[in-house]
Amino acid sequence: METRYRLERGVRLRRQTGGDSMLLVPEGIVSLNDTAAAALELADGSRSFEAIVAVLAERFDAPLQTLSEDVRELLDAFVARGFVAR
Repeated sequence: METRYRLERGVRLRRQTGGDSMLLVPEGIVSLNDTAAAALELADGSRSFEAIVAVLAERFDAPLQTLSEDVRELLDAFVARGFVAR
């Protein structure tokens, strides 16, 4: 079974006009870099983890293996904090 991620209820991704991105969570705000914001934007429950990484690798012209490890670490950390669901 493919792992799919989505934001938990009550958690929202916001991109400011100036380019800053943030995750609005019940406890406050988490500032995000461009890669983290893009990963969370793609984590809408419709894409597999592998599909998310493939889109990001193409978008950021990054090595697939490195990006896969970084995105897995990011998503797992947000799952542990209750911001993202599998």
